[in-house]
Amino acid sequence: MANTIKLQGISGQQKGTATKDLKIGDVIIWNYGYKSEVVEIIPSKTGKTITFMLRSFESGNINPRKMGADRLVVIEERQLEEPKNEVEKAISNRTTTYNGIYSDIGHVLDKFSTAELADYYINVLGCESSLRYYLEQQITASEINKLKAV
Repeated sequence: MANTIKLQGISGQQKGTATKDLKIGDVIIWNYGYKSEVVEIIPSKTGKTITFMLRSFESGNINPRKMGADRLVVIEERQLEEPKNEVEKAISNRTTTYNGIYSDIGHVLDKFSTAELADYYINVLGCESSLRYYLEQQITASEINKLKAV
């Protein structure tokens, strides 16, 4: 049973992940089901140990924990959400190129109308107030330019 761990208070063997493979945002499960989230990763100069800044789910405190790079820990499996609308589907199914994420997403969003993108921005991202502020700025600037032209 290589790459498995027995946690106290949890029945059965759990799949282990080497600490060197952890990423920021991963949730580590400890004995008795206690959990903490990786918020920062600080490798040692030799690479043999890694210090993790971990946020406890119980207390909310962030504390350092130094572990060997090959130590196995149990991480909580992430469930990827299904895209809820066409814009999310297009973004999640985009082709990754050498041009970078801004270019890749820009090419995908070219297929949508401004109204569709505004609807996504308001309803999915919940950013109605910032969009309203931007529109008010543009309308005000337009009116000021009209007055200057007269």
